[in-house]
Amino acid sequence: MINQKKSQKISFVVVGIAAVVVAVVVVFASVRNRLDLPQEAIGKSPESNAEAPKTWDVAFASSFGKEAPDFSVNDIEGKTHKLSDYRGRNVVVVFWATWCPACNLEIPHLIELRNMFGEDKLAILSISNEEPEHLKHFAESKGINYTVTSLGDSPLPEPFANVTSIPTSFFIDPDGKIKFAALGLVPLADAKVIMNIE
Repeated sequence: MINQKKSQKISFVVVGIAAVVVAVVVVFASVRNRLDLPQEAIGKSPESNAEAPKTWDVAFASSFGKEAPDFSVNDIEGKTHKLSDYRGRNVVVVFWATWCPACNLEIPHLIELRNMFGEDKLAILSISNEEPEHLKHFAESKGINYTVTSLGDSPLPEPFANVTSIPTSFFIDPDGKIKFAALGLVPLADAKVIMNIE
């Protein structure tokens, strides 16, 4: 009889503790979700917050407005491309790899960007450290319509030499100045806005 009452008390205590733990977890999750949201998103419906998740961050901000240092890379056909050869055009320099999931998601955006602007207005140089032959097969399989290059042993100047995460994109204006740089997948709409920044 005493053991039965004792086990009932223990059961109530266990149930009570479990309820408190669940309540704490729910409150913590709610507070954490609010902390993770940008200030303007707090109070909006989850559907509106999910509409446009941010897929990139600003990178290399100290280089904005500075002249992009020149470099040379070879494309998958063996042709040499110098950044300075593209003066007078906007240039997007993208560091990427075939094995990178975010890089693969960005490819359709870059293809569409290439389709929207003529060669005389925009150059896209994608730079990977993978073998040219592998890149060539990959580019053909994905229908890539922009310049794919292999870094090989070519040393790059700063800030390009400081890229440690992919994809990383540099937007360079027609005067050869770095207008913007982003770490992560830059959707087409965002790329168009960045290109139009004065």
